[in-house]
Amino acid sequence: MKNPICNFPGCRQCATVAMPLARRGGRNAYMCDFHAHGMAGYNSDNNRRHGKVKNTGDTFGWEFETSYSDLTARSEFIAAKFLPTSDCTVDVEYKSPIFNGLNSISKTFTTFDKLITNGNLRVGDNCGTHTHYGNREYINRETMDYLRRFYHSLFVPLCEKMQETSNKTAAFWGRDFTYYADKIDRYSNALNHTNFINLQHNNTIEFRLCKYQNAEQMMRVARFIKAVGNCIIENFIKHFNDTEIDTRRYKNMTEYRKHKAQITANKIVKLYEKAIAEI
Repeated sequence: MKNPICNFPGCRQCATVAMPLARRGGRNAYMCDFHAHGMAGYNSDNNRRHGKVKNTGDTFGWEFETSYSDLTARSEFIAAKFLPTSDCTVDVEYKSPIFNGLNSISKTFTTFDKLITNGNLRVGDNCGTHTHYGNREYINRETMDYLRRFYHSLFVPLCEKMQETSNKTAAFWGRDFTYYADKIDRYSNALNHTNFINLQHNNTIEFRLCKYQNAEQMMRVARFIKAVGNCIIENFIKHFNDTEIDTRRYKNMTEYRKHKAQITANKIVKLYEKAIAEI
């Protein structure tokens, strides 16, 4: 990228005149001072998009916490359209663009593996890789309210299964439950930020237990999250406003919706059992 008003190279992220501060793919990587060293605020969003829109409408986002990233690593994050943001608990939190589907992130994760191997990037014990699942058509302010109302029916069975299979929980997710990615029970508030699944956002379901170990592990988690999102849409959201129900079986609409939530929860548990069987 060149600065539009002169012939000098411009920053990878903006058009500001920049210096070659790192090497990327055997070539100089140009970054302005802010994108090389600065950070956006903690609450800053990255609304850039990456990848072709999928027919399914699935979208993904990652909050990639790091305990160390040098200029080479930062150059790769910037090239992948991640936004460096401040977080007092870690060195840098890189917020990804909104990815349409999973194909476009796989190569990026492989690049992160190389950075970790070469010592350019570290993901320490206090770091997480929070994953956000969305869907252009079915995950919105209205449907997120549906999920909040039946939060416990939908997600507590998965949490219980994860505790029953604790020997595989950390291997699958990258870490065990922690106070900022905590277990949930029938008393948990769906809007609690530290729940390992929280519904505080109006357009994404956030999975906070994920921690990056390597590309293969993270893609396995992402595929499971995609399957969970699709399961919720097909078995719960699409039936939330059904107009015809068996009144001999269900006393009211609330009872019917709870039944659909329980069916969905059972299917999510089966998806998890299948996912951890690969470990």
